[in-house]
Amino acid sequence: MFNPPTFDIGTVAGSIGAITGPLGCVIAWISYRRSQQIKTLTLRLELRKQMSGVRVDIEALPALLEQARASRSAVRAAMGRGPQSGDNLIWKAELERDLKIVQALVCDLPDAKETYQCSKPQELESKLVEVYALAARAAQLRNKYETALATDDKDRDHIRADARRRVGL
Repeated sequence: MFNPPTFDIGTVAGSIGAITGPLGCVIAWISYRRSQQIKTLTLRLELRKQMSGVRVDIEALPALLEQARASRSAVRAAMGRGPQSGDNLIWKAELERDLKIVQALVCDLPDAKETYQCSKPQELESKLVEVYALAARAAQLRNKYETALATDDKDRDHIRADARRRVGL
């Protein structure tokens, strides 16, 4: 005798579940891989952007330090303090130490041509932290010497004011 197949709702739902379950796993895995690729790309772009900015900042430091050296020497000379005065010697020693730090920063810069295509997200994060540390050290030196230049400008204003008073007397 022939028994026609019975399709109850449980059989249909089970069949659909058997098909969509593995399909959902595959789609989830593809989405996960895609999000990892996007995360890696984002980290890589951020790293290269930060490296570019840090490179510009660090490469500008020697000129800033040289400008500060010339400015400080001129102001101290105008104040009547010779190149062998104690504060000038301390300033020059500190400047020389900072120039060596700048040279070390230049050596610590990662290769500008590196694309980091094969790097894992963890490696990119580590490199990004290193670049942030370099940026912080460069910013500290930049701020120090910009402040020194501002102080020299104020000293110049005082020197000019004193000269005007002496001429007016």
